[in-house]
Amino acid sequence: VVLESIFRCREEGDELRAAADRGTTEVRGAVVASTLTTIAVFFPMVFVEGVAGQAFGDLGLAVVISLLAALVVALFLIPMLASRGGVKAVAEGSREIAWRRYLSWQATRADWGAFRAAGDRRRGLLGRVARLVAYPLIVVYLMLRLVLGTLFEIVGKLLLALFLGLVGLGRLLRPVFGRLFGWLVAVPLYATRWTLDRLHAGYPGALGWALRNPVVILILVGVCFFATGWTATELDSELLPEVRQGEFTIEVALPVGTPIEATEAIVAPVEAAILEEKEHLRSLLVTVGYDAANSNRSDEGEHTARFKVLLDHADPRVEDLVIGRLRKRFAEIPDLDARVTRPVLFSFKSPIEVEVHGDDLVLLRRQAELVKLTMASMPQLADVETTMQRGAPEVQVVYDRDLLSRYGLNPGGVARLVRDKVLGFEATRFNMKDRRIPIVVRLEMLDRETVDNVRGLIVNPGGERSIPLSAVATVELAEGPSEVRRIDGRRVALVNANIGTGSLGSAVEAIKAELNSVDWPTGTTFFISGQNEEWERSRGSLYLAMALSIFLVYVIMAAQFESLLHPLIILFTIPLAFFGTVVGLYALGISLSIVVFLGMIMLAGIVVNNAIVLVDYINVLRRRGSDTVEAVVNAGSVRLRPILMTTATTTLGLLPMALGFGDGAELRTPMAITVICGLVVSTLLTLFVIPVIYVLMERLRRSLAGEETPSGEAGEAVAGPLPSGAR
Repeated sequence: VVLESIFRCREEGDELRAAADRGTTEVRGAVVASTLTTIAVFFPMVFVEGVAGQAFGDLGLAVVISLLAALVVALFLIPMLASRGGVKAVAEGSREIAWRRYLSWQATRADWGAFRAAGDRRRGLLGRVARLVAYPLIVVYLMLRLVLGTLFEIVGKLLLALFLGLVGLGRLLRPVFGRLFGWLVAVPLYATRWTLDRLHAGYPGALGWALRNPVVILILVGVCFFATGWTATELDSELLPEVRQGEFTIEVALPVGTPIEATEAIVAPVEAAILEEKEHLRSLLVTVGYDAANSNRSDEGEHTARFKVLLDHADPRVEDLVIGRLRKRFAEIPDLDARVTRPVLFSFKSPIEVEVHGDDLVLLRRQAELVKLTMASMPQLADVETTMQRGAPEVQVVYDRDLLSRYGLNPGGVARLVRDKVLGFEATRFNMKDRRIPIVVRLEMLDRETVDNVRGLIVNPGGERSIPLSAVATVELAEGPSEVRRIDGRRVALVNANIGTGSLGSAVEAIKAELNSVDWPTGTTFFISGQNEEWERSRGSLYLAMALSIFLVYVIMAAQFESLLHPLIILFTIPLAFFGTVVGLYALGISLSIVVFLGMIMLAGIVVNNAIVLVDYINVLRRRGSDTVEAVVNAGSVRLRPILMTTATTTLGLLPMALGFGDGAELRTPMAITVICGLVVSTLLTLFVIPVIYVLMERLRRSLAGEETPSGEAGEAVAGPLPSGAR
């Protein structure tokens, strides 16, 4: 924007320094306000809770520092370079002469010589900077040469010879590459110039028609607002886009109690079949059983196995294909449950977690199984499982305290005796060099193998009459609970699931509809947590951050324009940008997520920049004596090119991110698409909506204040020839 303003002043006949000074002064306030509004939208990210604050808290700091540096460059470095001859080519006439000079290597060489000569002047800023940089380097060079001696000199000469050789080769090939470069950029330069000329020629007439038909523009704005609200309700939602890293794990579970030998024998054919598919497979890690010392899960045991699969490429289509094949193979094995898990960013929770609350463990397990069957029949879900698994088979001993007291036995002593005979106790340790091996004493396997063997254990060794365990206790084979999980003091069973088809939001709505139709016994309820709970918490914080961002943008613009009305006009660009965003997301099938919300918050600070530049110049023209309509038409024509240029540069800069190149593109693409769609649509609508709203607000303000409308504004806006200086 600064350079475009300097170009315009130069074409009006100002000298280089005068053009740089006047051009920068005209847009300085708008540039500062635009930068501050963009910075302001990142400040509320400090108050965002949950995953969104953890994931993107540092992004705001990076953007703020970059924008401040860019502001300094735009207001100081660019005008200084322009005053030194950077826009001297424009003085020769039209812009066509300018770009022809930029394509000429001879002209570039001459401009560089003039620029270097100007920088070497005694009072030139660049000369001083060069001396400040060169003198320390010379001192360092001399010190290194003194210390390192011949070695440093040899290396320096080799590097100097290499540099001179490259320079000589470049001079020989420069005419060839210069001509090739000119042919390559000629077509896009012609196309861009032709497009800008056509838009510049047709925009005043279109703007004049919009000013003469404000009702049509207001209807268009109303339609955009309605379409934004309706389309936003149709979008799906999710916490974060699923990132495919070419890595996933399949957790396999057989019936509880299956020995590890049987588990290995069952999964071995599947392992061999997976290894045969070498088309996409890079490596496979199989774990049968579990490590009791490191495991903290109650559903792991000798009956479980894990298949960790690493693919050659992180291609979503290949990953879905491989997962589909493996699911079919595991489905062919009876009594086997398989569940696919992927590495999750910023969250350790499953996509779907349904908490089933209840006090009775038997009723709680029955209800969790019912919820599991209900969710397993839904196409939106996959890999449904419950934490209330069947318990491990165990021998339960229930002592009769009356009988124990009758025989003079202590319940604690009898329990320890039975445990030591069955499980064993550490009698001593065997020292072998630096190791101490525990020696465990217990009954032989033949004496403790069956339940009847346990019933026949003698509980009063050395007594006058032997008393078997069955005489003082009830011994039976039963099933123990797999786990007892509590949340906020209440017993809970979790039913976990992955997303099958659709998104997190649609899956949650379907689960609510299905579970509300289930018969829930008294004392049992359900609650949907998991990533949905994190999404709800993050979404509330993001709504607050967005509202605070818009408020800060309004405050900054009010301070800049010293008006409460003009910033309100500029804020119309934000809902217009959101219209483009939601339509783009809906058309591309992208769900709402914290990444999209972050893009919308960024958009709130970016889209107002074009309106700030436009409204600021309208006010400048009005202060020079132009009436409202004339100022609006002329300001729109003058600011059309910088508005289109800033929009095009931002869009092109985000285009590679929107195309989704590289690993982890699932996180970057929604944000880029959000900003591109909102910025492009907002720019197109801003060029017509903001001028119309500005004129209507001014007329409303004058009517409320009792001021007379100037005769030049009472009639229709005429898009005639532009005054001198308008471009």
